[in-house]
Amino acid sequence: MKKLTQEEADNIAIKPSGRGSVLRSALLTMKVNDILLIEPKDWKWKRKQPGIYCRRLEKHHAIKFSCGKALDGSGWVIKRLE
Repeated sequence: MKKLTQEEADNIAIKPSGRGSVLRSALLTMKVNDILLIEPKDWKWKRKQPGIYCRRLEKHHAIKFSCGKALDGSGWVIKRLE
């Protein structure tokens, strides 16, 4: 066991119990103006892009995202707005 400082605890990504994915946890724990790059190897949905997933989270939580595809093909860039 190890005691953590508040700063160390804030830097640990926590996955809630249940069916939440690592991506869901990452998106819900983002702070305003944080930016996340989702690489194609990390995205498993065949027919939908991460922007669809962000819009679904926005409906159920009081957060807003800006989602776009990187032109160089490196993945999708997601920025938390609110």
